[in-house]
Amino acid sequence: MAGQQKQRMSLVGGNPTVMPAMEVPNLLKSKKESVRTVRLRLLPTKQQDKRLRKIAGTCSKLWNQINYARRKMFFEEKRINIEETYKEFYERYKKLVGSVTTQQVLNKNNEAWNSFFKLLKLKKEGKLLPSIKKPTPPGYWKDKILGKRIRGIIIRSDRYYVEQVNNGEGYIILKDFSVKVKYVGRIKWSGRQGRLEIKYEFNRWFAYIPIEVGVMPSKNNPRGYVRGGCDIIQRKKPRGEEAAFIDMGLNNLFAVMTTCGDAILVKGGVVKSEYYWWKSEKRNAQSTRDSMRNDSLEVWRRFHRRYLRALFKSSERLRHLYRTAVRFLAKELHERSVKNVYLGYPYMITQDNGNEYNTNIWWFRKLTQWLHDVLKEYGIELLIVFEDNTSRECSICHVIHENARVHRGLYVCSVSGKKINADLNAATNIAYRVGYVVSVKKIESFVVTHNGVKPVTPLRRGIAQDPAVKPPPFRAGRGSYP
Repeated sequence: MAGQQKQRMSLVGGNPTVMPAMEVPNLLKSKKESVRTVRLRLLPTKQQDKRLRKIAGTCSKLWNQINYARRKMFFEEKRINIEETYKEFYERYKKLVGSVTTQQVLNKNNEAWNSFFKLLKLKKEGKLLPSIKKPTPPGYWKDKILGKRIRGIIIRSDRYYVEQVNNGEGYIILKDFSVKVKYVGRIKWSGRQGRLEIKYEFNRWFAYIPIEVGVMPSKNNPRGYVRGGCDIIQRKKPRGEEAAFIDMGLNNLFAVMTTCGDAILVKGGVVKSEYYWWKSEKRNAQSTRDSMRNDSLEVWRRFHRRYLRALFKSSERLRHLYRTAVRFLAKELHERSVKNVYLGYPYMITQDNGNEYNTNIWWFRKLTQWLHDVLKEYGIELLIVFEDNTSRECSICHVIHENARVHRGLYVCSVSGKKINADLNAATNIAYRVGYVVSVKKIESFVVTHNGVKPVTPLRRGIAQDPAVKPPPFRAGRGSYP
């Protein structure tokens, strides 16, 4: 691969500035490489639902009370006594939800406060990102509009186990509460289970199970092994030594150039239409809610629930579209013998030039992390390249032309007069920055939908002409014509 890269560099007129590429975990540190989280929908019975609501309400109450005590201590004394508050609330709640569950809620609150103090330390040392101007203490599990607690339960890894019936359903057994709740959802990974978090999201119960893939449980917890479809993350090997270069955007979610000459455009028009539809729903519900609330009409609560539903559905449907596009792209790159992928990273774009598109609709960090995780299943390595001015620079003469983007998606070189797809132009510049020269042999376009990713084919247009007027057939008798 190194020789192939040097050969492509020698084809360039002049010496390009080869930028070092970084791995995703170095830029987006969030979790262990071997950990994958499974999300399952819980279907409790009426009695189980009532029991879960009671337990979750107590856990939320515990979180809010200890958080209030610590926030008060911090604002008054600029410090908190973690051990003292931990012991106080542990003794108060251990008989209500059990000692183990109480410990898990308190431990999670400790983690939140430790993260907050790390941010304060980084700010004091001048190492904090400029976008984070003022770190804020951990918040409450509470809906500020309704004034109700947000329900959640935290279970230690050895106090539950998963009993699978088939690949799509089974039961989660909570040992401390003697509850056997049915779940639906496919468990893809096999490995040691982590701390279970049960959340109540818009009248639905969800279970989040982190799985350390391929790792066996400890001897004192033999049932702490979740059996799914795969016990290793990398299930396939790369077919070749090709490289791909991706410019990520919104009109085109992915504009991909490969060293074999293939260009792939994954269009995001459905993502934008989905976002604006639910934005309208949220705006209408929110305005009606606020108007009725100002008039002291209790019916405003109904519209607040409608607003929460639109908020939930918007996030879920956008998430489905993005993950569908990521899975499709990873499969396509594997079939085209790609081994290394270079992704353009718009550093600090939301902080320096934030707008509705790159802040609300465009989930760049999540897309990058999802792409990294899925590509790893195919043995493909994802590297990050800073893409400053790649959209403005011409991929033909490598000069920045002002006003070169004459239309949306069209880039015109003012020197040669050649027309290029603007996003493919950026992807080509990303390849140039890491020492490759690529050229387009064929362009394939796809559109992501909720039913999968579909190829975009040109519509057949009919010839616009007047239809021929024919006289009616001759009929003998009355009313006939000669």
